Amino acid sequence: MGALMDVLAAMGVFVRVAELGSLSAAGRDLNLSQPAVSQKVSALERHLGVRLINRTTRQVALTEAGRTYYARARPVLAAVDEAAELVAGADAPLRGHLRIQAPTGFGQMYLADIAIAFQLAHPGLTTELMLDDRYVDLTEQAVDLAVRFGTLRSSGLVARRLGTLRRILVAAPAYLARHGTPGTPEELSAHRQVRFSWAATDDSMPLTGPAGPLHVAVQTSFLANNTFVLTKALVAGLGLGGAQLPQIRAELATGKLVQIMPAYQYAPLEVHAVFPTSHFLPAKVRAFTDHLKSALSEII
Repeated sequence: MGALMDVLAAMGVFVRVAELGSLSAAGRDLNLSQPAVSQKVSALERHLGVRLINRTTRQVALTEAGRTYYARARPVLAAVDEAAELVAGADAPLRGHLRIQAPTGFGQMYLADIAIAFQLAHPGLTTELMLDDRYVDLTEQAVDLAVRFGTLRSSGLVARRLGTLRRILVAAPAYLARHGTPGTPEELSAHRQVRFSWAATDDSMPLTGPAGPLHVAVQTSFLANNTFVLTKALVAGLGLGGAQLPQIRAELATGKLVQIMPAYQYAPLEVHAVFPTSHFLPAKVRAFTDHLKSALSEII
């Protein structure tokens, strides 16, 4: 059993090196010295008879064999953790590494505080928050949980609904003073809009009104993939556009932005937690998902 335990321990070290891209970073995460990390990876390479990583002074890169082994080793370690959790019971403290991915604006405004509070409640964990406005491959990036908006692109992901974000049409008073305040969808066509770069491939503004869904062609003046940047553009008077209501409450309260055409809104955005697999969700992931859903219920 000792030899098997040594292999599993070395496998765990290799997986952290692969995920963090650095021997020293993995050492800090695992409370090991960099030489000890290097020795365990080298021992694993000798055991397998292949090179798993290419080392440089600053970082490591997985070889083709390393990428193959990493893809197989991670679920093996998850299964080991699952077995340990089953026998340890529900009261066992949460341990290990929890990697969370979310869009930048949402992460800065909401998720950072939520994740910090969770880490304070579970000091045995290492919590990593990755903010990225791209859709990342959860398996490739070793993400335990990601927050996604709107229609889920991959049917292979397991999802849990967290809530709904309401989006309203807004503009800066200065913009409306220059260009007038639209009152109907037809009048929107004479204006310019600020919008997400990933929201559409054309200048169509998708709205829902009293008669149902409709699309209005509104020339775009400014695009970005970040909600904070778009809010700044709206406040600066670059155009009118949709904004997530929780995020612009301060701007509405101070009069920097005003709601227009309240009978017409963007379709609400469904917010989901998504996971790379349904076979087994570690206790740390289940606990954080419950914590996240509870915290968001008081915000959105």
